[in-house]
Amino acid sequence: MQRRAEPPPGALGAIAANTTAVRLLASWLVLLSAGSARAQSDPEPDTLPGLLQAAEAHWPELQADAHAVDAAEARLGEARWSPFFAGWRLDAGATLAPGSSGTPIFSNQSQLPLDQTWGPVLQVGVRGVVPILAYGKLRGARDAARAGVDAAELQRDVTLARVTYDIRRAWFGLQLALDVQQMIGEGRGKLVRAIEKLDEMLAEGDPEADPIDRRRLAAALAEVDARASQAELIRRSSLAALRTLTGKSSIEPPVCPMEPVEVPAGEVARFVDASERRPELGMLAAALRAREANVDVQNGDLIPMIGLGFRAGLSWAPHITDQENPFIQDPANTPSLGAGLFLRWNLDFAGATFRRRRAEAQLAETRAQASAARRGVELEVELAYEKVQDAQRREEAWATGERETRAWFVGAAQAFDIGTLEARDLIDALKGYFSARFEHLQAVLELNTAIAHLERATGEPLVDPDGWDPACD
Repeated sequence: MQRRAEPPPGALGAIAANTTAVRLLASWLVLLSAGSARAQSDPEPDTLPGLLQAAEAHWPELQADAHAVDAAEARLGEARWSPFFAGWRLDAGATLAPGSSGTPIFSNQSQLPLDQTWGPVLQVGVRGVVPILAYGKLRGARDAARAGVDAAELQRDVTLARVTYDIRRAWFGLQLALDVQQMIGEGRGKLVRAIEKLDEMLAEGDPEADPIDRRRLAAALAEVDARASQAELIRRSSLAALRTLTGKSSIEPPVCPMEPVEVPAGEVARFVDASERRPELGMLAAALRAREANVDVQNGDLIPMIGLGFRAGLSWAPHITDQENPFIQDPANTPSLGAGLFLRWNLDFAGATFRRRRAEAQLAETRAQASAARRGVELEVELAYEKVQDAQRREEAWATGERETRAWFVGAAQAFDIGTLEARDLIDALKGYFSARFEHLQAVLELNTAIAHLERATGEPLVDPDGWDPACD
């Protein structure tokens, strides 16, 4: 790729050799095609891969997606381990009680020895249940949480694809603006001076000064100002978008002119097949797995759960005599330990039945939504493919138009030089070249943006990373 082009050779001299009024039109040629290369001492320009890397590290939405993945992984860990510990409980307490001594047969204290010395009573105990057979409830919870992790990871891919597309679109817009500005930047001042010079000649009554030529120059200047304003709006908007997405305080524009990205080869069916790996469809597949897991969970509510229960505890009161006879209840000094199988059955059959119906309806709903989304993606890919084909045809046509109008202009300048062409015909050639050049740049922008959209629609890379931003030769 070459740096932005210099003026067409020899054209300026061909016009300058004619009458004074028309020689002033030479500045129009400069306006259309002049451009100087950027100074080598300028700061190192940014590149598209570098901006994409900066956006991936900076954009807050991508950071939020990363945190969402962490949260989903935490939910998966909870689904794996929490059911085995959720029923565990530790109880502890402390109180005061009057002291007592003796045995169940004899004690010298009254039944309510309120006048005795009071002392502490400490109790501590732990109990819990461990599910063994839950008939799909535990597995369903794990499957739903695992689908949540997959969906969170794919959501980050969706965000990254959107940010990538936005940066590419802004980058191409910036290149278009710079190319247009370079095309018109140097010539406007000369065009203004040409109009001022012609005004002076008209005021002095110079016979070579034609008022019609003055109006043509003024109309040309108005068109230049309009194009310059459009280019400045695009430049400012593109830079603002790039700064926002990348977090960089300043963007150094590229030094290379915009060129069309190589169109990916293949028929539309290839790109439709590739869209099956699009992250949005992967998220819908994860949603289907979560809905299926929810059905398993609701089915498990209709079946009893079998598990292992255990309990251990200790009550201790040092100022109360410990009754060691196992047939005597002694709440003040009692150790306990036990474990065994248990069965838990929720007898809310009506509610469980309706919850299962709701889960099955939600699963059917998600399946229908996934089918509709898949068809929508296929249509989007087909439309994106057709836009690429249309943009490629228009880019090739306008490239031919730019070459032809350039040759037309050079030929008109030579014909005018020998006196066989009128001034208005020369100006028509100038405007034709200007319009074709601008339309060609616009077509290149639309082609590159269409390819970026096709890549986003398919969900897979279609262009080599270096092909998006080729270096200058």
